[in-house]
Amino acid sequence: MLPFSFGLPVGGLIGGIIAIIFGIVILIFPRILNYLIGIALILSGILGIIGGSLLFGIVSLIFGIIVFIFPRILNYIVGIYLIIVGLLFIFTMGFLVVPLVVGIIILIFGIIVMIAPSILNVLIGLALIIQGLVAVAQYFHWF
Repeated sequence: MLPFSFGLPVGGLIGGIIAIIFGIVILIFPRILNYLIGIALILSGILGIIGGSLLFGIVSLIFGIIVFIFPRILNYIVGIYLIIVGLLFIFTMGFLVVPLVVGIIILIFGIIVMIAPSILNVLIGLALIIQGLVAVAQYFHWF
């Protein structure tokens, strides 16, 4: 636990809950996708950096800022982001079974978004929900 976190589970539980909420909201209200994804990526980046995941935090923060600057290329930005996050899950989690499977799923979502951007809303919502569930599960040491 970081000394300035005031006892709050900064990286895992709060970040996971935020990702789950944003994923559900994206599935319900797809028109606000650009802003929610940008906010989710920026918050995920900040919480990742504060929580000690510097590489993941910086990547999320950069892509969040890019989404706000270039909303018309959102599907490609998000597709690239999902591919990078999937690869990070696969190669930085020590090849544990659950993170490996989650990384592969997120990687596949990224590839699908790059190929068929019309299903972006559903895939992004699901990806955020999965990412949030994994963060919460890791916080509670379920794996």
